[in-house]
Amino acid sequence: MQRSWVDSPLYTWSDWAMRMAYLNIIWLLFTAIGLFLFGFMPGTVALFTLVRKQLLKQDVPVFKTFFSIYKRVFIKANLVGFLLTLFGYVLLVNFTYLGTLTGTEFTLLRFGLVFVSLFYVATLLFIFPVLVHFQLPIMRSFKQCILVAFINPHIAVFMGAGVVAAYYLFQLIPGLTLFFCGSVIASFLMWATLTACKRIEKKQQLLLDSTPSSSH
Repeated sequence: MQRSWVDSPLYTWSDWAMRMAYLNIIWLLFTAIGLFLFGFMPGTVALFTLVRKQLLKQDVPVFKTFFSIYKRVFIKANLVGFLLTLFGYVLLVNFTYLGTLTGTEFTLLRFGLVFVSLFYVATLLFIFPVLVHFQLPIMRSFKQCILVAFINPHIAVFMGAGVVAAYYLFQLIPGLTLFFCGSVIASFLMWATLTACKRIEKKQQLLLDSTPSSSH
């Protein structure tokens, strides 16, 4: 029996590319609607939500769902963005202050700042996937980011390397940026986070299975 062209790898990749391009354009549109400053965070949360649904094979109307999520998370997402910006600014000020120190103070503060900065970068990588996957309050979302990164440091490093590689790819081929920059990176980060969450769930299940049941 001859296979349909719909089942071919070419069709699969073409369909995926069209979905990514469509999502990316919608993301850029809604980011612009929010004057970029206020549209980026809710638009990106909506983007990650749609990407997650695609990865989990959940078929939903893209534009309608995107618009609905954008409105629903507008305030919460911008508050998350404000907290991330504020914390990043504090880190930057501390690194600037670090340049005025010498000796033991310099060594201790540098070590502490580098350590905190690593968790900050991990939070930036995980925050959007965690927000849409767990749907927790803001502070618990930050804690969950750190927890997932702490349990899966290799995945966090892999995510960081992937984002850097994507950045250089889009620098090399700028024409791809308009159609794939946000959606492809979001898909990669969401897939990696789902993988990390599955590993945590497996560890928890193994721990439960190894714990002897209490006798009554």
